Amino acid sequence: MAAEEADRLLEDGYMVVEGVLEAELCDALREHVLLCTDEAKRLGRNDLFGNIQEAARRADLKLDLCDPVVEALNSLFHRCGPMLAKAMGGLSRLVELAAITSDSGAVAQPVHADTMHGVTRFLQSDIQLPSGPPGKAGATGDPDSEDEDQADDLGEIVRAVATETALIYTVLVALQDVEPEMGPTHVWPRTNTVEHHAALWGTHTGGKLSVAEADKLFATPHRDMLLRKGDLVMYDSRTMHCGGANMSSSRRSVFCVSTMGPGIRPDGTTWTMLKSLRNRLRLGDFPLSGEMVQAPVAKPGAVAEALPPPVAAAVQDAQGNGPAADAEEEGRPIPPLEEWAAAVQCSLCTRWRPCSVEEAPRLTGSEHGFFCKSVGFKCTQEQRYSTQEIDAIFG
Repeated sequence: MAAEEADRLLEDGYMVVEGVLEAELCDALREHVLLCTDEAKRLGRNDLFGNIQEAARRADLKLDLCDPVVEALNSLFHRCGPMLAKAMGGLSRLVELAAITSDSGAVAQPVHADTMHGVTRFLQSDIQLPSGPPGKAGATGDPDSEDEDQADDLGEIVRAVATETALIYTVLVALQDVEPEMGPTHVWPRTNTVEHHAALWGTHTGGKLSVAEADKLFATPHRDMLLRKGDLVMYDSRTMHCGGANMSSSRRSVFCVSTMGPGIRPDGTTWTMLKSLRNRLRLGDFPLSGEMVQAPVAKPGAVAEALPPPVAAAVQDAQGNGPAADAEEEGRPIPPLEEWAAAVQCSLCTRWRPCSVEEAPRLTGSEHGFFCKSVGFKCTQEQRYSTQEIDAIFG
């Protein structure tokens, strides 16, 4: 059965599995999630939240290994572990352990994929790859020139990204019944392809793609994940999806777990996971024993002690896990438009990025173009402002 399910997951880009968690476990985990979310917000513990689109009434809480989290992980991988192992192949590890909650009034997210298709990144670029073998001079005849070294490195990177990018699968487990007015997750089947990514990146690089626009662009209607408590949807991180608008009076919470297979880590995923747990949990480690429980469960009147303690800035810096490391993984924030002194366009994703007036000539003058990573951004970050708005401030 695992092989058949893996084939269907690879082809459709998503799958719904019913009854993975017991109702009682969902209730216990949901209470813990909501109590910790509210307390972390009250205390200003921004370190416990990941980046999420349309965050005004959404929260992406990093989870520690308390009893209900460990039990939920064990149940999840008992049912879905064999399928994930078949789909990803090789050694796989957890790269996200969180709970997403959308409150009443949360607006719909723009349609997106969590990661860009590796082949699309190659095809969408305007890069002219070096024709000679690494280390050989190109048009300049100077093998020691900075541009030639950059060309060699760039060629190898682009070829690898196009063919060796790791697969990531994300699981969202409903911790309560999801009704239509609660803003269920919308999924577009079979959109984890080069063609669909080319369509998205080729026509909507600057704006936000709505559900109706996506139905038309992808030539396939979306599916509403109207899950019952304990059901899950699993999707390829390249599959188009979004969280819907919560027009109900209830909060909608999902248990969120992502696993990554072997290969080059793709850009885009939020990597919402406590630093203390990164690179510790592999698919083959499950089921976890009771000895892995390392955090208390939040209860009314006893919530603060259930939150992971803040990591000292000095320790973060020493371990490479401080703000600089987070920025490297998630991309630096897009500043307000009025702070843009100049703008340059990425040769890979074609999005405009801010820079200083002094930086602009150097960034645009390279033979191979400018890339988001050069100034700390990620290709999967929204442009935030339309091209027309950007043009207007420089006009």
